[in-house]
Amino acid sequence: MSNDPSNAAPGALEVVRRFVDTHDIYNSHDVLSDVEAAVAWLTAEGLMGKGRPMAARDLSALRDLRGALREMAAANTRGEQPPRAVVDAFNDLTASHAASVRLDVSHGSMVASVQPREDGAGGVVAALAAAVHEAVLTQTWTRLKSCDNPECRWLFYDESRNRTARWCSMRGCGSIVKARRYRDRQRQRAANPL
Repeated sequence: MSNDPSNAAPGALEVVRRFVDTHDIYNSHDVLSDVEAAVAWLTAEGLMGKGRPMAARDLSALRDLRGALREMAAANTRGEQPPRAVVDAFNDLTASHAASVRLDVSHGSMVASVQPREDGAGGVVAALAAAVHEAVLTQTWTRLKSCDNPECRWLFYDESRNRTARWCSMRGCGSIVKARRYRDRQRQRAANPL
């Protein structure tokens, strides 16, 4: 529901957040609904080279990867490990897409990055997998969460000190969920007065 810039994740993890949020559940809009729209978005984001083709099976794999990433982020929201089946799906979807480590010393210190070794949809998958890899290594992965409002599920980066944020926006989704829970408790009390 909220694509607030304060929800942005650091570094390459922001690409993962924006990729997962291509499915806006609240507004029923999916950027990956068809090949043409997906290619346009991926090209605009710099994840895919201009004019690169994409097959329907590639688009299906990208949607599956997006779903796995959302479920992994939802586990972060609950403070749990992601389900083994979701991790296996992520591993299966990313296994065949190669990336290589690149070193750069041009700015006075050595910097390493993981770069996709292919273009097109395979390169997108490799870039997203590399971003998740970096986030796990830098311990920022567990701060990428899925909004706990089931009507939203927008990804956000939890900047809270105690890492317990549950909603993409406290004013928006947080208020909605808390008000809904309050009304449910009031209805239960009215139905069961003792």
